[in-house]
Amino acid sequence: MLGTLVALAISPLLGAAAGFAGLRSLRRALRRGTRRWHGPVRGGSWATSALLAFGHGSNDAQKSVGVIAAVLVADGRASHLGSPPWAGVACAAALTAGTVLGGWRIVATIGRRIVRLHPLDGVAGQGASSAVIIAASAVGAPISTTQVVASSVVGVGGGRARWRHVHWAVVRSIAVGWIVTLPITAALAAALVAAWEALS
Repeated sequence: MLGTLVALAISPLLGAAAGFAGLRSLRRALRRGTRRWHGPVRGGSWATSALLAFGHGSNDAQKSVGVIAAVLVADGRASHLGSPPWAGVACAAALTAGTVLGGWRIVATIGRRIVRLHPLDGVAGQGASSAVIIAASAVGAPISTTQVVASSVVGVGGGRARWRHVHWAVVRSIAVGWIVTLPITAALAAALVAAWEALS
């Protein structure tokens, strides 16, 4: 549990640092670029979007699959901790449906309210987020895609040397939401377990 908390705590910092460094590197590489780079940059946006989607599934969906696997073992329906194919499909479908149906407000907040993003900013932010999330998945660290992406956008804002253009009030409200969510969900889970044990 301590390792999970550490991963959740440092992943937004890594996202911000990666976003900052990624944009600075791209701006340096393209400092003499002309309009002919607009097409490749937009193409890069699609590529990094796909990479971020892969990272999202590799970490967020796997957390749900892990919970299902643990429940199956605890219930005696599985002899070892594994991932049945139907669990992966169900979690991927649920993640996709949740993003399509309820994710647009989050997309609007991250894409517009923290700092106004330009195409190159998007490539840097999505590329940085993907790197952090996929690396976390590779070492088995459960983190929050939303936290990493939002933090990378803050880093991108700093990478443009315009920290003052970051809407810090929005960033603070997001951070407060992150901080209070963990203890509230833990308390609710404990209460539900206690109620279940009392009824059974």
